[in-house]
Amino acid sequence: MTAVKPVLDAFLELNVVLGLSALIWLAVRVVFARSSMRYGFVAQLRSLKALCICVVLSPVLAMGVSAFIGFLWPGRAVALGDLAVAAYLRGDIAMPAAQFETLLNTRERWLDHVLSGSSVLVTCVLIAFALVSTFLTIRVLRDAWAIRKTVRSSFLWRRSSKVDIRLSDRINVPFAVRGLRRRHVVLPSHLLNTPRELRFALAHEFQHIRAMDVEWELGFELMRPLLFWNPAYLVIKHQFDRLRELACDQSVVSRKGIDAKDYTACLLDYCSRSLTMNCPRILHVALVNGTKAKHVLRLRVIALTEASTASPPLPAVFLGMTLALATILAISSASVRQTQDWSHDRLMLSTVVNLERLEARTQGN
Repeated sequence: MTAVKPVLDAFLELNVVLGLSALIWLAVRVVFARSSMRYGFVAQLRSLKALCICVVLSPVLAMGVSAFIGFLWPGRAVALGDLAVAAYLRGDIAMPAAQFETLLNTRERWLDHVLSGSSVLVTCVLIAFALVSTFLTIRVLRDAWAIRKTVRSSFLWRRSSKVDIRLSDRINVPFAVRGLRRRHVVLPSHLLNTPRELRFALAHEFQHIRAMDVEWELGFELMRPLLFWNPAYLVIKHQFDRLRELACDQSVVSRKGIDAKDYTACLLDYCSRSLTMNCPRILHVALVNGTKAKHVLRLRVIALTEASTASPPLPAVFLGMTLALATILAISSASVRQTQDWSHDRLMLSTVVNLERLEARTQGN
């Protein structure tokens, strides 16, 4: 149990930081929507990736913020718990010391309660979490096996130093995937009959490879069994899926030799043909499915038409934006950390609590 508690504590901190990052991103989206970068989906995707990297590095960033503040202002508290203790000792919080300490240690008591197994409800919730996590893990492995089977059964058409281009009769939409050593672009065989669509499909999938979208998608899917219950993960995953395709479209049409009108017409034609299939349960185009298919398709068309006007931000602007996101998330991560050391303020609070208990015991006698 002693070894499990730090792992569970770190898991909770990761989810809290993920929630903070989702709020930060939603605020950044509002800024984007009101600026000239409203349709700059390439820049938005890069910013989201930078924020996700900061989430992964949040423990290091939090320690860096704590060390930096400790160097500039020795003894200055960073974590919210330590700030609350300092405020209580100054008299800013009117509450009995024992009650305040109980409130302050809510997280630690909750962890002890979970690990003790004394609550049937908590045990059932943990079992349900484990079952869902196991199911999602099996589904990820099943999907990986299905993709591997599709790749292995496909026909090798072209090969470069890093990418294999393959043809398959088992798929209706092209996709890019990576193995342990090589990346693969798998195309439906019928695209050989339409050179224009073949060219656009190759350009689209190779852009995903250049942007490392395949690796990012793999990372998100591997985290799903652990973070499926967190709405913040679902929000960030949805935003990434959306921006990935929109940014890819804009990057493709910004390259020389790719006409935006032809690319848009090809996308619309492909969607139209998908609707004429015998069982058109979904449109066989990335993101263009479900109840919001029309809205997403409209957004992709807007992304293509606005690609020429959506100029990328200057490197200095993007660097400043990344540093701002990293700073905000680092401070937020440091503020929610569970401090383990006994500072001077914590010792003072413990002393006050003991004096209150001693006084109460004396009055009782």
